[in-house]
Amino acid sequence: MLRRIPFTPLVCLVILVSTCLFNVCWAAGPDESLEILLKPNQTSAATTPIVQPTKARRTAGASYYGAPPALITKVKPPIQTICSPGFQPPTCILPTPQVGQWQIGAQALFARLRGNISWPNMNQNWWWGYYSGFNNNPSFSDSLQLPGYQVLPAVDARYQFRPRWSVRFWALGNETKGGGWVQDSFYFGFTQGSYTPYLYNNGNMITTRWQHGYYQVGLLYDAIKTCNTMLSVFGGWMHTDDRIDAGCINCGWQANTFSKSMDTVSVGLELQKCVMTSSTGGTFSFDNRATAMFADNVTAWDVQLGGRYSIPLNYGRWGYLKGGYRYINQNKNQLDYALNYTIDGGFAELGFIF
Repeated sequence: MLRRIPFTPLVCLVILVSTCLFNVCWAAGPDESLEILLKPNQTSAATTPIVQPTKARRTAGASYYGAPPALITKVKPPIQTICSPGFQPPTCILPTPQVGQWQIGAQALFARLRGNISWPNMNQNWWWGYYSGFNNNPSFSDSLQLPGYQVLPAVDARYQFRPRWSVRFWALGNETKGGGWVQDSFYFGFTQGSYTPYLYNNGNMITTRWQHGYYQVGLLYDAIKTCNTMLSVFGGWMHTDDRIDAGCINCGWQANTFSKSMDTVSVGLELQKCVMTSSTGGTFSFDNRATAMFADNVTAWDVQLGGRYSIPLNYGRWGYLKGGYRYINQNKNQLDYALNYTIDGGFAELGFIF
């Protein structure tokens, strides 16, 4: 009869020994288990596992580790202005149109109207001295009985298409009606059906009308442009249309119509200077302009002196009110006629920059 081997006590002994030997290495990492087993004198207290730092992944196609992402911010950088960076901004900043903006103003000119017309021009034509003794250069107010004062509408527009370049256009027009009894005999026009100058005698009843249109268009270059000063140079073309009608009521309805136009070259300067900016953003500035016109027997001037008060309307837009004095003088002298007139007076202008 074979002798039975006691397996159950042996299994219990193996489990007990294994538990004693692997008690410390049970909490260790796989890389430290062997070291703990080889050091029986090391304490069996559980140690804190060391976390290995993870390496940043290599960016595809790059020879360096990627940098951390930039911080996200909702604040946009400031818009570039004409003020140079690094300098203290001035306390007075001149409102001007930026690239892509319009500046449009509507003007009322409280004008005094003066002028004279020689038609035909007896001082230069073949009948010089032939019809002497009468007025051959009648005035608008005394001879033609046109009113001497009137409010004239005008418009001024500017479009900024480059930081220093813009297109400029302005226009002025009027229709003035008058008439009355002739005080001094004068020549104006021709007798119907002939080339004989027509004489309006004392005691004639006349009706008159003067239609005038004045236009300028050209390029404006800002030669000097700082935060508070701007000096601009203008060059372009000027065109005027003049029509004068005179009719006699008690002399057979005699009527004469003078209709001529002028086309000349125009050059000018414009100076704007900021004076003061209030705490609310309103800005007061000087706004002056002078234009000379010449060529084709024409000499003319257009001078405007004034001040402007601008109010911010948000998003780079402004509204402004301008006032001052304006002087316009135009002369043309040819073989067949001579015309000169002056329009001057105070003005008020309302406009916007948008």
